[in-house]
Order: sequence, then structure tokens, then C-alpha cells
Amino acid sequence: MTLRLVFERVDLQRVRLATAPDPLWEVVSSVALVHGPGYAKWRLRARPDDSTLDDIAFLRALVPPRGDFPDFLTPSPTTADLDDGCEAILRTTRGVLSADVAAAFTDRPVPGWAKLLAAGDRDQVARVASSVRRGHRHLVAPQWDRVRHFIAADRAKRIEIVGTHGVEHLLTTLPGVRSWDGSTLVVRYPRDRAVRLRGRGLTLVPSYFTTGTPVTLIDQELPPVLVYPVGAAEPHSVATGGLDRLITRTRAQCLHVLLAPHSTSALAHRLGVSVGTASKQAMVLRECGLITSTRDGAAVVHRTTDMGLALLRGPVG
Repeated sequence: MTLRLVFERVDLQRVRLATAPDPLWEVVSSVALVHGPGYAKWRLRARPDDSTLDDIAFLRALVPPRGDFPDFLTPSPTTADLDDGCEAILRTTRGVLSADVAAAFTDRPVPGWAKLLAAGDRDQVARVASSVRRGHRHLVAPQWDRVRHFIAADRAKRIEIVGTHGVEHLLTTLPGVRSWDGSTLVVRYPRDRAVRLRGRGLTLVPSYFTTGTPVTLIDQELPPVLVYPVGAAEPHSVATGGLDRLITRTRAQCLHVLLAPHSTSALAHRLGVSVGTASKQAMVLRECGLITSTRDGAAVVHRTTDMGLALLRGPVG
């Protein structure tokens, strides 16, 4: 199944990259993952209290591990400020609440409180905003420095790609992209969906806690966004120190850098080594199945594979 984003020529001139993490998208994504496989250590370390667990359970009823959730949880346009986002949630109109709840619960039962929410009950709206704040405090805020680091690194690389190869090449390098034919971007998605941009452009939002396929909004009349994973969402991801004894420090650093695609020369610059040394390190990692290397014109672009990412993340459970 795929998401098809249909561009007009003007839309390519209106592709934007979010300048900072969006705290509401991070909360929603973290809630969807918090009870998933691989998060046992995080849950054990976080030790949420009963009231926080109630808030998370409440949000999880709105945000399933896979599938749609109400658009009003991630207000448009995207924001880097949690307070602004929560205020936007509180301002959600009854009509939007009704439409969003209906769209998100098409294939699952609607709880009684969600029916009240859809009817515009302000106490339920306030509960949503409060739960988002508590979810952010408990799930996202402890990782915020790491979130900013990974997203800043990803953004820098995307800007470099645009400067060197243009916007169309940027689109083809996004996680989950299957094809680009000059007018339609086809992306892996949990269900078949098509979105026509109609000259409105597209905002790309890198997300630390988003994993797997990119995410977009349900309502096609909202400003189009595509939220994509930066490739290191699990909170217990380890620093390269634990890998040093296994694959040498330089190769461990190389794996970490290649969470975002880099050419050989860019990799050498990041590692502080010669291009020849970077090429040799990449060759070893590629032969072990830890990275892939693809030719892009005169350059070779490397990126960490799922196996390499699993090695960086370390043992789970």
C-alpha cells in the first residue's frame, strides 16, 4: 500500500523543511510506540506514575500503533512550541472535532468519551491538551537534546542534498520513498491514499520518534505535510562507545554518521579522515551488510541499513 503525493510544477518550488522538531508530532509518535517491542528498557527507566499512565492510555486510544489518528492532535501549521500547539488544540472547533474523530475511527469502535469529544465537549478537549502536555513531559522532554541533535543533523544533510542535487533528488532520498516520476511521489504507507498538493507545496517534518513509514494528515484540505523518521527513534539507542570493541571506533562513528545519507567525501569530512580512509571503512561496513552504497552521478552515497541501525541500537528488552 502506498501514499501518492501528486505535485504540480509550482509545488516543487514550495517544498519546505521544518526548521526544528515539532513537539506535538513527537508526542503523538512516542505514544504510538511506547508499548511496542523494543521499549521495555525505556519503560523501566521512565517509571511513569499512575496518572501519567492514564494520560498515555488516553492518548493511545486516539493514536493506535498503526492507522489514523485525529488531525487536530498535530495542528497545522507545524510549530516548534509546545504551548502554541496545545493552545491550538484547545481552540479546535466542534466541526473539526467531529470530522477528525469520525475520520480516525472508521475501522475501530468509538469510545464514549471520544463521542463526547466529537460533540465538542470542552472538558474532553482540555483533557486532550493536558494529556499531550504530560505525555511530552514524560516521554519526549527527557530525550529532547537527542531529538534536536538527530533532527538538526538530518536537516543539515537535506539542505546539502538540495544545494548539490536539487529538490527532486531530496524527495527521492526520503525514507520510505518507492518512486518519483517528476510529478508523483510514491511512499510506503499503511493504507492506499492519494494527496494532490494543488500548488500548496509540501512541508517536510523530520521526526525522532516516528518509525517505519512516513505520516501525513487525513484532511486533504489542510496544508500538506509529510512527517518522516530520522532513523534513530528508540530512546535506548546507545552511543558508539559500546560498539568500539566490536567494529573499531571509526567504523562505529561511521555507522552513526550514516544514519543520514552521506557521500564518501562528506563522510570523510564528518569523521576527520581522508577520503581514501572513509572509502575503505565504508567498504568494510558494506561487505558486512551494515550500510548500502549507491552511485549518484560522480558521487557514491552511503547510508546505514536496518542491520546497521539494529547494531547501533544495541540489545532490546
